[in-house]
Amino acid sequence: MDIETVKTIIFFLLVAFLPSVLWIVWLVRKASDGPGFASILGMFIWGAVFAVIIAIILEALAPGFSPWKSTSSTFFMVVVLAPLAEEFAKPLGLKLSESNIIRVRDGIILGATAGLGFAATENLLYGQAALADGNWTAFWATAVLRGIAACALHASATAITGRGFAWANLNGRSVLVVIPFFLLAAFLHGLYNYLAIQGTLLALMGAVLLALTAVSHTGYSVR
Repeated sequence: MDIETVKTIIFFLLVAFLPSVLWIVWLVRKASDGPGFASILGMFIWGAVFAVIIAIILEALAPGFSPWKSTSSTFFMVVVLAPLAEEFAKPLGLKLSESNIIRVRDGIILGATAGLGFAATENLLYGQAALADGNWTAFWATAVLRGIAACALHASATAITGRGFAWANLNGRSVLVVIPFFLLAAFLHGLYNYLAIQGTLLALMGAVLLALTAVSHTGYSVR
């Protein structure tokens, strides 16, 4: 592998992953104390690798679904199926960090971290897709929008489930208690996706505002 190829790989990884890392730093700094570095790194890796794989499998298993079949099936994929699959896959890793969750805010931070890991991998994939025809304007527009709004959305949505998981775990409640939190996370994710695909500037601004409002609340919750 020549030096130029290495530089190119590093460039794309930085553009995709740096926004998520900065969001994590922001969240951790909001907390007076929180999960250790190992737990945060583990949840980031879970979100960036394993949750992505699980979500892809779940989406592929959807009965009768074909993204090429019709506009309605694509809408169902983006607004319903993808949010449900992704918000199910991302917080599964919380079970691996169960012993490190000693406060509700630990669940919020670790859930958000898993979401940001997932967003980082999506940033890489969407960035490459935008650059497929050599359109650097589309690439940078995608990178900026996803670095701000998509990262904020993934962090806040999975933080909701993380909150529910932590609360259930600390109070000895059944995992079924987490279901309403999961459904709320999927609804938030689906609403964001719905706005993002409308193709109008107003709707896109609404999606960004929704994501930033949600992540601001997440930051307030970990203080």
